[in-house]
Amino acid sequence: MSERNDAAGYLGWFFLGAVVGAAAALLLAPKTGAETRELLTEQGNEMARRARELAAEAQGRAGEWIDKSREIFEEQTQRLMGAFEAGKDAMREEIRKGSTPSHG
Repeated sequence: MSERNDAAGYLGWFFLGAVVGAAAALLLAPKTGAETRELLTEQGNEMARRARELAAEAQGRAGEWIDKSREIFEEQTQRLMGAFEAGKDAMREEIRKGSTPSHG
């Protein structure tokens, strides 16, 4: 789950950087109001596009993590069931040995 938090953190830093960049552009760029609005619209569209890309990438990675977790769970379940069966077989063998009359 730490990786999911990392992805959310990166996305948050991305948006913070975008906001700071837009504010700096407004304060430092000597443009008319129309030029500034056009620039902000373009930057907003670019930010939205990048956010969609990042969200799609994060969703893909989350799907991969879920698939990998499912594989690991199934492997561990099979190992546990195998160990359980081996234990039952060993117990049956010991019971069989104990019920066989010993000659000695």
